[in-house]
Amino acid sequence: MDLMKKRWVVLIASVIINICIGTGFAWSVYQTALFNESTAIFGMEVTKSQLALAFTICSGVAPIPMIAGSGLQKKLHGPRNVVWLGGILFAAGLIATSFLSSLPMLYVTYGLLCGFGIAFAYGITIGNTVRFFPDKRGLIAGISTAAYGAGSIIFPPIMNMLINRGGVLFTFRVLGIAFGVVILAAACFVTEPPEGWMPDGMKAAASPKAAAASEAAAKAPVQKNWKQMLADIRFYPMIIVFTIFSTGGLMVISQGAPMAQAIGGVDTAVASIIVSVIAVGNTGGRIVWGWVSDKIGRYPALFAMGAVVTASGFALAMLTDSGSLAAFVIFATLIAMCYGGTMGVYPALTSDAFGLKNNGVNYGIMFIGFALGGYIGPILANYLFDSTGSYQSPLMAVGIMGIAAILLLFVLQRMKKAAER
Repeated sequence: MDLMKKRWVVLIASVIINICIGTGFAWSVYQTALFNESTAIFGMEVTKSQLALAFTICSGVAPIPMIAGSGLQKKLHGPRNVVWLGGILFAAGLIATSFLSSLPMLYVTYGLLCGFGIAFAYGITIGNTVRFFPDKRGLIAGISTAAYGAGSIIFPPIMNMLINRGGVLFTFRVLGIAFGVVILAAACFVTEPPEGWMPDGMKAAASPKAAAASEAAAKAPVQKNWKQMLADIRFYPMIIVFTIFSTGGLMVISQGAPMAQAIGGVDTAVASIIVSVIAVGNTGGRIVWGWVSDKIGRYPALFAMGAVVTASGFALAMLTDSGSLAAFVIFATLIAMCYGGTMGVYPALTSDAFGLKNNGVNYGIMFIGFALGGYIGPILANYLFDSTGSYQSPLMAVGIMGIAAILLLFVLQRMKKAAER
């Protein structure tokens, strides 16, 4: 097949894979069912925090296989085999969890097996599709990561139906088999482009501005490996900005339901609907901001995202006692869009700065910043709320983080211009 057509097949296959592995982040559905069935499964009552540790391990190990994936890609002769490995680990983790009998077993099966499987498949599909679309890096990274987020939106109703029919262990087994089959089949269509391949007409853009962007993209930057990237001073403010966006976003997303109740004055049922709306914003932001970054540039897009986070954080802080539900939904969704947007922009930003050749490993290391935000955000939000008894302080902190991101982006832009000179 012509590579111009094949790249779209690769993208579709990668989207299907990412939807499947994205269900790993619908953990709250599993956790609720495991908690309700804990006596039958574990022989004792367990706490939600004990169960939540499995998800913490699952998400916390992500940078390790993402970094190792590119090295394995060479040893296993291509991305397809690494995705197969990821799919097998993910499916095996779910199926093994269906025979659960203890908390340590849960941490190994769901935490480690599923965590490694998710990250192997995710890291390779993102890096590989971006290589196929050097002319649309932001948009394609956004679509790929949005598919990953969509899995936790699409599948919870199906998961709840299976749990109601046969229990949570039955659900793990059924989904493990189903996802294993789908991922292995979709991975058959995942191939990598030839070294240095460029799509037809990449340089022949329609407008002078687009032509300049295409010409800059065609002039590949120095292809830096991970050691050279770490020696580049730009890496450090870049990963800090990534951490800031992730921390600020998670401070709102992780507290979506209680914030909706406190600020919007709604009950639990309405709050759960609002959480879904915020989740859609998180997913959609990956595509929107990825596309925007292709049109106006990575740094202008990040500046705009920083401004949105700043304005929305401070606006929400002023609404804490107003009972304005509509305003809460709007500003919280905007913050979630910017949080998700970094996942659309950063794979492309990393390849712009350090080259496409080693982007799998380089972005895996850069992703540590996003993972750190996943730890810091919920903890910081809870700490500030517990200290003050109000969400005003956490939301003020989100606004301040937006300002910090903007200031660091100014520094980064100056570094970028100096590097170009």
